[in-house]
Amino acid sequence: MNLTKQTNLFALIFFIFFLLSGQLLYAIPFIRDLPYAWFSSIVQIVYFTVPIVGYFIWTKKSPKEVFRLYPLGWKNLLLIIVFGFAIQPLMRFLSFFTSMFFPNVAQESFNALEGAGFTLSLITMAILPAFLEELSLRGVFLSGYHRLGTWKAIFCTALLFGLLHMNPQQFPYAFLAGLFFCFLVERTGSIWASIIPHFIINATNVISMFIPVADEVATMNPPGNTVLLIYTSVSALLSLPFLGLILFLFLKMNPVSNPYSPKDGTAEHFLSPSILCVFGLFIVFGILPYLGYLF
Repeated sequence: MNLTKQTNLFALIFFIFFLLSGQLLYAIPFIRDLPYAWFSSIVQIVYFTVPIVGYFIWTKKSPKEVFRLYPLGWKNLLLIIVFGFAIQPLMRFLSFFTSMFFPNVAQESFNALEGAGFTLSLITMAILPAFLEELSLRGVFLSGYHRLGTWKAIFCTALLFGLLHMNPQQFPYAFLAGLFFCFLVERTGSIWASIIPHFIINATNVISMFIPVADEVATMNPPGNTVLLIYTSVSALLSLPFLGLILFLFLKMNPVSNPYSPKDGTAEHFLSPSILCVFGLFIVFGILPYLGYLF
């Protein structure tokens, strides 16, 4: 079994465990009775760490090399922090646009944290996803698709990141963010290049939940979808030059360094029975339950 097929098989196992682990944990009475924030944290830890540990037992690979646990220079660190803020208007536009057609699952999760407190909310919605999702996707999967070639590996890993959210509302912006995160990791050779902006994006949303709102503002009628769509689209457009500048500076600081290109006769292929089953799982559990919102 070549490396790509091995990674595809792991992807299928990973997705099945992702779908089952929450249901299995919910069947345990004392876990089911925990507050949502604690329950969500435990589920995240279980459904990411168990498959990852199994992966390293199965493949005998080095976690340091797979995860790319290497430091970032201070210049890259500053650029990546700024990038974490600069990409948010574009993501908010995509999120709002798709929420006009499908329920905003992420917002529902944030709403369920009411009363959890700032620290626990930050752990649940920002720290754990930033570390666990990045170690899985930009760690295991990005390295596992290495023999597809650099750009195909980036695309396939970002695709799986979008699919992993298991709903059509989050898929577009998760896929876009996944492309950027993979690119940052490939150029810097460090997983911190994706963990940091992922944390910043999620933490910004958590912080916004705890910003005091004046009573006058709280009682105002929210603007309609058309106004919000115009606002988010204009914000996204205005942010693009700044985002482009950040990426330009990043490219100057991190030129291409030996991108992997399969040699003749050694190319591997992404599509396989395992990955087709992953697509099937997304259709059944991530698309069909939401079709009713379109009608």
